[in-house]
Amino acid sequence: MKKFFLILSLCAGLSAGLWAQEYEPYLSEADVTSSVKLLPPPPAEGSIEFLMDKIAYWEYYRLRFADTARVRQALIDADMSDKVLLQFKESFGLEITKEKMPETYLLLMRSKECFGSSGSNEAKRTYKRTRPFVYFNSHTIDPDHEEWLKYNYSYPSGHTANFFGMAYILIDLRPECREVLQKRAEQGGISRAIYGAHWVSDLMAGRTVAGSVFEILKRNPEYQKQFKKAQEEVNRAINLQKN
Repeated sequence: MKKFFLILSLCAGLSAGLWAQEYEPYLSEADVTSSVKLLPPPPAEGSIEFLMDKIAYWEYYRLRFADTARVRQALIDADMSDKVLLQFKESFGLEITKEKMPETYLLLMRSKECFGSSGSNEAKRTYKRTRPFVYFNSHTIDPDHEEWLKYNYSYPSGHTANFFGMAYILIDLRPECREVLQKRAEQGGISRAIYGAHWVSDLMAGRTVAGSVFEILKRNPEYQKQFKKAQEEVNRAINLQKN
């Protein structure tokens, strides 16, 4: 069993390395505000906040049996590959793919891990918060991924940080879509609670991380240069829709 997890870790590290070579994040952990300094510690056992986390967990657990469409969406939202960009198609009004919108695609792919990894990982390593499905000896909606989740801690939610971070970038590209993009990011965060991978307080912490990282990201020269290219591409696509 130990050998299995060693191989799994090596494969994950290799995959992450190859991904980073193709879409190197604009920011590393050293470039962002320490998530340990930015965030309060996760709610402690016995606190009112943790009690609220527990209540919310069971509310979302019951939702799994009442809303199958929402569960399907939570499964889709769990995929943090470039497929996540397609989840913003309706709220952004444009389909962002490598082929159709290469400049916008590159901007988002190089930004994404600034939120979920660079911005979140220090707090995950420090607090080592147990995920709710492990705490309750329960299951997520996708048991095939539970072994990996057990060894990747809960606080803050990197998925939620990614969703909000990308939404903030897209809002800068199309300010008129602010409301629907923010709502889509909120849905992406809630998907993690429905999935069973995160406490609600993890989601709020992920949103805080996204806001902090975004303010730093906007000052990055490489990001600024690529953002201008993406803005021009988005404007062209909008004009084509109108004609």
